Amino acid sequence: MQLHEVLRTAFADTARVVHGVTPEQLGAPTPCADWDVRALTNHLLQVAAALSLAGRRLPVPAELWGRDLMTADAPGDRFDDDRRAALEGWSEPSAWDATVDVGGMPMPAPAAVSMLVSDLAIHGWDLAQATGQGYACAPPVARVTRDFVAGSAEQGRRMGIYAAPQPVADGTDVFAEALALSGRARP
Repeated sequence: MQLHEVLRTAFADTARVVHGVTPEQLGAPTPCADWDVRALTNHLLQVAAALSLAGRRLPVPAELWGRDLMTADAPGDRFDDDRRAALEGWSEPSAWDATVDVGGMPMPAPAAVSMLVSDLAIHGWDLAQATGQGYACAPPVARVTRDFVAGSAEQGRRMGIYAAPQPVADGTDVFAEALALSGRARP
């Protein structure tokens, strides 16, 4: 599966969860120790906005990660708007040859998208856990996520993004491996 299709699938999997968040759940805890459901949903809105900007070959300002994007009554609608814009931008073949500036860190477009796809998948799962929803991670998304987390795990732990890796049993599916590498244990 092409990375553009992986992105489309990751967006769709996570959009279902974002749309399932109710106002009563916003204060609930999540697997992300410092974030409640509102903060985690806001982060997913930031990821969608970053993908939208990057897909249009615009820099993703570092300030984006501090912005409160939960101003709308329906965060799912905002997520969908950025999802559509991102997928349109990334549908241009030239977008994949670009260097993407994500918060002052220039990187090749495929690396930036892989990083942000892993964010959509892992935090989509976190949000599903916090709100009692299911999360189905398609195998191609799981592979991109596992590969990204495996390659960035040590740096992520030093930065406080990932916790200590969790053990996984033989035969564990690829997404469970990605979760375990990021310090999460699938229930």
